[in-house]
Parts: sequence; C-alpha cells; structure tokens
Amino acid sequence: MATTKGSHAQAFESSLEQDFLLLLEFDRGVSRFASQPITIRWKNEGRQRRYTPDVLVEYTATMLNHYPHLKPTLFEVKPESILKQDWSTLKPKFKAAIHWCREYECRFRIVTERYIRTPYLGNIKFLMQYGNERFRFADRPTQGNAQGAIRSVLFDLGRTTPQQLLETITSDKNRHAELLPYIWHLVRCNAIGVDLKQPLTMQSPIWSLETGTQLAMMMGGEHRKRILQILEANHIQVER
Repeated sequence: MATTKGSHAQAFESSLEQDFLLLLEFDRGVSRFASQPITIRWKNEGRQRRYTPDVLVEYTATMLNHYPHLKPTLFEVKPESILKQDWSTLKPKFKAAIHWCREYECRFRIVTERYIRTPYLGNIKFLMQYGNERFRFADRPTQGNAQGAIRSVLFDLGRTTPQQLLETITSDKNRHAELLPYIWHLVRCNAIGVDLKQPLTMQSPIWSLETGTQLAMMMGGEHRKRILQILEANHIQVER
C-alpha cells in the first residue's frame, strides 16, 4: 500500500491488515508505520522459535504531548475467528512479543475486525477519494472560489449539514454537484469537522475547524469581505 508515513509502500497479508494500514494512514496522531518491522526470536523447550508482528506504529509529537506515556506499538492484526481457532499456537508468540516490548520500551496490541471494520473505516475509505490528487487538473481560480464559498458560508452558518450548506450557497442543483467534492475534500483536510464514527450522509452535522482570523488571512475578494463582516459583528479585530 502506498503511504506518506513510511520510506516505501507497505506490504499487507490480508484485506483486514490492509484496512488497518488505511486507518493508520488517515490517523493524524500517527507519524509513521512499517509492516513486518522485526522478527522476534526465542527458545522454547530447546527449539528456536520466531515471530514477526504485523505492524510497528510510531506517534507524532502532538500525540505524545497529549498522551506522554504512549509508546511505539507493535500490532498483530487477526480476525477473531483465527485467534480462537489458533490460540494455543499464537499465545507463545504473543508472550514473546510482550517480553520483547518490555525490554525495548514498546507496547504490544492485538487488533481484530471488531476494532477495524466500523463505520469510521467506511468513512475513511470514502474520504480517501477526495485527496489533492483528485483536484490536480482543476482550474485554480474555480477551485479557490469553490473552497472560499464553502469555507466562508460554513463559518457564517456554524453547525449545519452538507445539504444545508449547499442550499445556502446556491439553489442551482448543478452547482451543488460541483461543490460537493470540495466539501468532502475539506473534511479530509481537517478544515471541516464531522463525527467520523457515524456514517457520512448529506444530513451529517458539520462545522468549521478554522478560525475567522485564519480564513480572513487566506481569502480574498467577497469571501474575505464576508468573513471580516462576521468578525466585526463579534468585535474581533483582524489586520486588513
């Protein structure tokens, strides 16, 4: 899987592991991750044993500031049915991983489909369609105007829905179809807030994650004027 959080594309052994890597790619608290990063070796009853965990995850400085006891984590990704079926074989491997992690100041965790395959994953898969690459051939002025309209109107409305936001911007249904991808793009870019633990719909509550000052500094024309009027109405001063 291609990633921005590793030195090369990361391999995966199952669709469940692929889904887990996708969650890590989207997680802003994860700085980098690596598939099959190490092989742990130990002896048991005179025989040499080995075990390779699925993924090593490291966290961002911001995440560590919020959770100072958080450590790099080795993850094993397994379906619950396989864990139950092969537990007697897997248990010694997991115990070896726990001992290794204690020695090297890491954590060991097992994740299953119960944690991975949730509405959150479905939302992430949907939003991954709306990265910067989707808009690389878009006309810059058109793109800037679309995002400016969405950002300024959303800031004015406060908490709303994608449907209400579009209807406030314009009554033109064709224009709605043009603007909607930019809404999802701004959700992916963390400019628009939404509860990703619930399935995304046109009625999902959304809100701006940008301050009025940030918006006023980055925008021009009518969108900047709109933001300044809102800020002035709330007695917030911004350099012009």
